[in-house]
Amino acid sequence: MNIISPIVGASAAIMSILVATTTYQPLMNVRLLLVGNVKLWHITMVILLIDLLQIRLENTGGHIAHLAGAFFGFIFIKLLENGTDLSIMVSNLLNFFVNLFNKSNSTTFKKVHRNYKKPISKSASKIVTKDKTQQQIDEILDKISRSGYDCLTKEEKEFLFKVGK
Repeated sequence: MNIISPIVGASAAIMSILVATTTYQPLMNVRLLLVGNVKLWHITMVILLIDLLQIRLENTGGHIAHLAGAFFGFIFIKLLENGTDLSIMVSNLLNFFVNLFNKSNSTTFKKVHRNYKKPISKSASKIVTKDKTQQQIDEILDKISRSGYDCLTKEEKEFLFKVGK
């Protein structure tokens, strides 16, 4: 009798995270409702034991996936402790495949176009001067930024007040 059961969900990934966390910090306290503080490794061992005991009963593929996730979480942390970061390796591998598939669709520049026109002379470019009021405002604001508002004269304060309306 063949029973076909699809693989659904992310429980293997959750198991991987649980075992990785337990491998990294096994003595972490977890407060459970109605039970109190329990060490994280106790919770992880109970969940792994349940998976091992149920592997032949039902959803064999799901339980194998849980155990594979647990194994990956353990290996990930042990390699990380030894200085090998799998996440960087996986990222580089994914970038390689993305670049591999994108190269067929991408176009590369084959010809560089340069503009050989002569630059505009300084005499031809005229700097537009601001009107007198804006120039005065800028000078007053510069003075405020250098020395503070209190150093302004009475006329400068009145001018700012009048322009601000």
